Amino acid sequence: MVFEELVEGNITRFAAIFHSRNVTDIGPVRSARTGDFELLSNLNTPLFGNSGGNPTVMRLLDEVDMILVGDTNVGRAAYRRNDERSAPYNLMTGTGEIYAAADGRGGTPPQMFSYRNIDESLPPSAQPVDGIDIDYGGYQITYRWDDVFQGWARTQQGSAHIDYDGVQVAPENLIVQFVKYGQSVAFAGSPEVKVLGRGEAWVLTKGHLIEATWNRPTSVDITEFRDANGATVKLTAGRTWIALPRSGTALIVEDEPE
Repeated sequence: MVFEELVEGNITRFAAIFHSRNVTDIGPVRSARTGDFELLSNLNTPLFGNSGGNPTVMRLLDEVDMILVGDTNVGRAAYRRNDERSAPYNLMTGTGEIYAAADGRGGTPPQMFSYRNIDESLPPSAQPVDGIDIDYGGYQITYRWDDVFQGWARTQQGSAHIDYDGVQVAPENLIVQFVKYGQSVAFAGSPEVKVLGRGEAWVLTKGHLIEATWNRPTSVDITEFRDANGATVKLTAGRTWIALPRSGTALIVEDEPE
C-alpha cells in the first residue's frame, strides 16, 4: 500500500506500507511529517522507518504508538546509501533490515480492505473509465487503466513513474480519498492531512470506477469504503495506492481517443 499526501510547496510524499510481502530495496527514505501519524495509527503498533524530521516532528514521534526504526534510531543496522544516487535521495532500506532492527517488536496489523473472489463480479455501480487526473498544485498526476499491467499506470509531470526496478508503477487498485488539510504544528508551511471523519472517495479497480464514501471515526479504526448502496467496496487482490487530494482537484477520464 502507498499513500500519497500533500506536503509543503504543493509537492507530495509517499508513505509506503509493506503489509504482506518482503522487499529488498525501499527508498529513497525521507523525513517524517506529522500527517504520517494518523495514517498509520490503526495498524496496531507498526514499525515506522524514516530519515529524521524537524525537531517538533521527532519529539512528537516519541509519543506515537509505533516502533521507531528510523535512521536516527537504528542507523546503519537498517539503512544504507546507494552511491549511484546523490544525497539525500539515496538512503535505502529493506523489509528484512527493518524487521531485524525491530527485534520482534510491533503488533500484527489488521486487514485494511476487503477483496473480491476470483469469480466475483464488480457491483452494478462500477462504471468503466480510462483513468483519472489529479492536480496537487506542484505535481500533475495521471492514472490510466492498462490491460497489459492489469493495473492503473501512473505518470507524474507527463512522464511514466518508474520504480526501482525500471517498471512503470501500475497498482491493481487506486483509491482517491478526498480529504482536508490543516496546518502542521511542526511547521506552519507544512500541510497536515486529515484522515479522520468521512468524505467522498473514488475506488478504481479492474478498469472501473466506483463512487463511494469513506469513514474513519477514530484513530484506531480502519477506514471503511462503501458504495452508494452502503455495501463495502471490494478490491482486486494486489497492490493499492491511496491518493489524498483536496476535493475538486481530480477529474475522471471516461474515454480518450485512440
